[in-house]
Amino acid sequence: MSLKMKLNIVNRHEYEENEDYREVIVRIPKENEKLERDFRYLGLDYNNLSIQDAHVLECEVIDTSNPQFSAIMSTEISNIIAKANEDGYTTPFQDIKSMFNIIKLLDDEGRNKLLAVLEMKREQICNMKDAVKYGNNLDCFEYYNNISTHEEYAQKLIDKKEVTLEDVADYINMEELGEAYVNGNDGIFTDQGLIFETSTIEINIKNLAYKKEEDEEFE
Repeated sequence: MSLKMKLNIVNRHEYEENEDYREVIVRIPKENEKLERDFRYLGLDYNNLSIQDAHVLECEVIDTSNPQFSAIMSTEISNIIAKANEDGYTTPFQDIKSMFNIIKLLDDEGRNKLLAVLEMKREQICNMKDAVKYGNNLDCFEYYNNISTHEEYAQKLIDKKEVTLEDVADYINMEELGEAYVNGNDGIFTDQGLIFETSTIEINIKNLAYKKEEDEEFE
């Protein structure tokens, strides 16, 4: 598995009460034995860790197969941690690990959808617990990874037949639409109305010539 996370973790109680606090760099995924050793350095029991014991100061997402996602997701998580700190929230190791478990199950489109949801809900996300909640409910969102303009989305709606002519009529310049269609199909406005030639008519020139000669005999 190429996905990893690099975490800077502290003992929350030491961090809040002392200027001289211990911190450790933890990489996940990692064997339990090594995690136990890392958390023991912080004075914490990894196997009996409460939600408020460990606090994540920094988190870097690393995926060598998708460096763009790694960079954007790292920034998103860092911003969430910073916002939580400002509002007095802890960022527990358990919440970061939950986000890791969400990401590792997603394909590239799913990861892009997660980023889109986190951006969409940025104002509502106060801490990592909120981010995990949205990450666990991606099926509540409809995502189009190849649409970046209103026009592209409108075309998508038409292609999927989710809108009718009545739905779109108010948004269309009917004169431009009509002119483009008439000119493009060689239509003509006559005194009787609009006419298009839909197939080529083969005229029998021989019969017409005969008729002309026949008419001349009776002059």
